[in-house]
Amino acid sequence: MNIFVVEDERWALAEMVELLKAYRPEHRVFAFDNGDDALTAADGVRPDLVLTDVNMPGIDGLELIEQLHKLDPTIKSMIVSVHDEFEYARQGMKFGVVDYLLKPVKKDDLVNAVDKAVQRIETDSKRREQWMNGSIAQMLVAAEIPVHADLQQINAGAYCMVLLILDKHAELKGWKDAGLHADAMREIFTSAIAPTTQFHCVELDCWQKVVLIPLTGSNQMGAVKTTLASLYQQLHRLPAPIHIGLAHKSEQRSLYDTLYELKQRMDEQMTFGMCTFLSDDRPLPDVDLSTVWEKVRLMEWHFNKSEIAKGQTALHRILDELRQRQITRRQMRLFIHDLLFSLKYNLLAARTGAVNVNVLQEDISAFHRLSGYVELSDWLSEKVIGLYCSERPTDRTPRNLVPVLLQIIHNNYQGTLSLQQFAADHHVSLGYLSRIFKSQTGSTFSDYVTGYRIRKAKELLSGGIERLQEVSRLVGYEDPKHFSALFKKIVGQTPMAYARSKLPATGRE
Repeated sequence: MNIFVVEDERWALAEMVELLKAYRPEHRVFAFDNGDDALTAADGVRPDLVLTDVNMPGIDGLELIEQLHKLDPTIKSMIVSVHDEFEYARQGMKFGVVDYLLKPVKKDDLVNAVDKAVQRIETDSKRREQWMNGSIAQMLVAAEIPVHADLQQINAGAYCMVLLILDKHAELKGWKDAGLHADAMREIFTSAIAPTTQFHCVELDCWQKVVLIPLTGSNQMGAVKTTLASLYQQLHRLPAPIHIGLAHKSEQRSLYDTLYELKQRMDEQMTFGMCTFLSDDRPLPDVDLSTVWEKVRLMEWHFNKSEIAKGQTALHRILDELRQRQITRRQMRLFIHDLLFSLKYNLLAARTGAVNVNVLQEDISAFHRLSGYVELSDWLSEKVIGLYCSERPTDRTPRNLVPVLLQIIHNNYQGTLSLQQFAADHHVSLGYLSRIFKSQTGSTFSDYVTGYRIRKAKELLSGGIERLQEVSRLVGYEDPKHFSALFKKIVGQTPMAYARSKLPATGRE
């Protein structure tokens, strides 16, 4: 905070400056022996609090307060005078005067008055910042511009617009956990902007942040790019990817239009599961995935032979290669769509000979909620296994019984599942079925059921269901204590601890 002290009597000025040393270095104190110099200095260093005498050569204290109020209505002032006149105080109240002190001022009286003024300024500043950020956020997401001079001025300004998107992750609940709060952002951009430049840091939600940096020179965009490149390197330490996009917001374009185009560009070019830095409008070329499709054919061959474990291994190798290629979310989404379409087409063609294209579409809307390759692997593995479970030939040879059993587990995991009953219903020995199941899935029947139920429990807990009894019942366990013990053994924490870790940042404050 900047504190101006204006006093024409040198000994009184020196005494007040000495008393205000206690506020350093958190606050900066500037001394002036006349109002003209203080008003001139305010053009470069904006004061937050002004302590001024009334009778001075040149412009007097009341005129100084009035001129500063016109420059910035948020500036607060205190009158320090030998005159005990209410008229001075009454006039000053119109221009942000918060206190009136009589000379000679005692140290305790001055400190108490300054403390109150500083607290009031900080409270007002925080409220104004919250209101301003909320209003700017509204202008960023909606085309309507509020009828307010300050907001219209911001919307008509020229800015470097930075969009930061934090992928959702169990270890991070938003920007607070990532450490990129407003003060941290100002420190980061100190090299790119003047210390007195008013920039805006606005959170659209827990995962999206917009920074508006006023363009004050022709080389500022380059300085911002350099700063963002350094920030991009630092962000690799976080457990979740952060995506950075930069755009030039001209005076002719609105905040809404600029952000809309920037988000479209980032949606097209963000790298899946990894950090992204988009500093210009040049589109990234698609990666050649021809060798990946060769691995898809191998995976398909294993699944067709009911070799579930080998098929999953092949799927993991596919995802590993995609990770190494660092493909965009858009290309990943298209690849997943084409993969599931191709697998389903070949399955139906082998079974019926004729394929109705209308039934080939798979719902991949859940893909948009995935942020990394671990989540993608779990989701896609279940989609592919479900596909081969549901599109099997009608014969029930022992080899084809495992996909049928997997389908029953996936569809009825909430209920009672009995391998012995399934073996009896299909006239196969329990021991043989157990060996076939483990051979094809790489897991025992019991372990597979437990793992699948725990995965579903994690989805329920992440979705907001927090009652232990309810989650336990929904995944097939009547005894919550038994379920909790299994969950902790597999996940490493209790169900309730896991649920709390998935709460957004706003839910924990």
